[in-house]
Amino acid sequence: MKDNAIFQKALSFVLKAEGGYVNDPDDKGGATNKGITQNTYNGWLQSKGLSVKDVKNITTDEVAQIYYQNYWIKAGCTQMSKVFAVYAFDTAVNMGVGRVKEFMTYAQYKDPNKFLIARIAKYRQFSKNPSQAKFLKGWLNRVNALREFAKTV
Repeated sequence: MKDNAIFQKALSFVLKAEGGYVNDPDDKGGATNKGITQNTYNGWLQSKGLSVKDVKNITTDEVAQIYYQNYWIKAGCTQMSKVFAVYAFDTAVNMGVGRVKEFMTYAQYKDPNKFLIARIAKYRQFSKNPSQAKFLKGWLNRVNALREFAKTV
């Protein structure tokens, strides 16, 4: 994992976008730290035979391992162009691995711009729920930052 330069670069973008510990009652993911939900952390710890602990205490190494195994690999990023890999990884983290295939299909596996159009459309759909509307501006800002970041990979 550590020799995968594109993963490390994409991880730096995701960590900047995700920030630190948050427990917004309107966030459907619940308590998160560096973008890792408490449920994801619990599952990962248990899969390693470790005791569950508060996501507030997640280490940088654990974050990288979880993102690599549960998002980068599961989203198929190792089989994609660099731009698609960065888009897919950030999407998997922010919206779930299942959305990646949906958006890749919309993009016909060849048009990164269509991938982002599908992501934006899904955010707009989510924002029709009054409890989620407050997140729309941040989601759209993240997509714009992602588009710019992808130009550097």
